[in-house]
Amino acid sequence: MNKNPGQVYAELWREYVAARRAFDARSNALAQREASELAIEAFSQQTFSKDTYESRTDLTERAAAIVARLVCLASEAFTPASCPVLSIPYGDLQTRFVTDACDDRAGRGYVFRPERFDPAGLWRELERDYGGEKGVELAYRKAACGIDGEFDLRPGAIVERRREGIVLSMRVFIDSLAETRSRKPLTWSRQGELAQLLGYLQAFAVWAEDSSNLAGGLDDAKRRLCDREYGVVSRQRIRVSPALHIVTYHTRFEFIFGAAIGAQLQLFLALYGRHSQAADAQEAA
Repeated sequence: MNKNPGQVYAELWREYVAARRAFDARSNALAQREASELAIEAFSQQTFSKDTYESRTDLTERAAAIVARLVCLASEAFTPASCPVLSIPYGDLQTRFVTDACDDRAGRGYVFRPERFDPAGLWRELERDYGGEKGVELAYRKAACGIDGEFDLRPGAIVERRREGIVLSMRVFIDSLAETRSRKPLTWSRQGELAQLLGYLQAFAVWAEDSSNLAGGLDDAKRRLCDREYGVVSRQRIRVSPALHIVTYHTRFEFIFGAAIGAQLQLFLALYGRHSQAADAQEAA
């Protein structure tokens, strides 16, 4: 039976705690021998002595690193194929699985208790909250909200329509410091935001089960448009797939979606976008 990451880290954790305690015990035995044979009285002068605070700090830091690693593994494992990686907040998890594994012994301050740290329990919680269909829904919500934001789609906004389909525009900025007569590169920040948008649209293509290779075309467009050597050419038309073309300008990029895929995109945003979340919140209130 294959072990999940939480089970693996639970075993490694038990072994590490045992190894750490054995090392501390051996080090302190050497310190006692050192003190006895060399008549060293001051603890600070003992070469082999082990401070219990140092040991507790090491275990606490290792546990925090395991929490961060399990969250990272969960983000990758529970993200649907071709979707941007899930963002799983882990501040609260650090508190509940590391900080709360401390207790106040006899009023001497909070001390980390490694036996109370539970990597397997953490993974079960991550699987419950982000696995399966929940992870899929969160990935689609992240993508839809990203598309909403980059295209500045607000309730009541009029979507431009042309004979080819619907047109959504993203503002872009030319890097004036790197600009030359023959080359107009995007700013670093806008280049990164464009890459994110193309990734969000890839997630939409997965949801739409698009058969025109939209996801692959978006990947090619990301490599081309987000390369630092790329220079924007005004009114250049870039074919992403039969369902999508991008027309570049020095102040904006126009994404022209074919009628069928445009209708699918509108449905996707209605189901998962920012304003669908607002509606859900209002209903729950």
